[in-house]
Amino acid sequence: MRGRQTTNLNVGSPLFESFIHSYGYYAVFLFSCIEGEIAVLTAGFLCHRGMMALEWVMFFAFLGTFITEQCLFFVGRTYGTRLLEQHPRLSQKASNAIAFLRKYNTVFIFGSRFVYGIRNISPMIIGMAKITPLRFSSLNVPAAIIWSVLVAGAGYVFADILESVKANMQYLQLVALALLLLGVVGYFLLWKKRDRTRPEDKNE
Repeated sequence: MRGRQTTNLNVGSPLFESFIHSYGYYAVFLFSCIEGEIAVLTAGFLCHRGMMALEWVMFFAFLGTFITEQCLFFVGRTYGTRLLEQHPRLSQKASNAIAFLRKYNTVFIFGSRFVYGIRNISPMIIGMAKITPLRFSSLNVPAAIIWSVLVAGAGYVFADILESVKANMQYLQLVALALLLLGVVGYFLLWKKRDRTRPEDKNE
């Protein structure tokens, strides 16, 4: 899908943006399999420039995050305890996550995708807690949809805001100059008023 061409705006690193542009939806899918918010944001940004289709970015982002969470859930359900024994540094994170999961079951399953830093380990912890696959999947689907739509959409909206700012830069500069002049005039008026109300020194 060809969209409107916009001004040359950049987001993130040029190398990262080039990779997304070169490999397109495969890159979106790949990065969505990890904590790929920046990749999906960048793809949404490129959609605004007409280089990708927003609905397909959302679809492949959903596909990547959904499949990964499902796989990690079953890894945790089958091999979780053994993996923690082999990687002791993960044990503390796992203990904290399990404690929270037991207290806030639905919230944790639905919302863990949106917490940076625990997204990839969370489905393993949920699997270790012996949550049923049906319950996990019923919450994983809407969470993956919301995540992909919000993140890709945010990249698109961010590009639109930057474009609007750049298009109105001259107007914004005039407004800033006018505010600066008003501030200077106001300062000197207040200073003169303060000087007039200061009591005169009296000679005794």
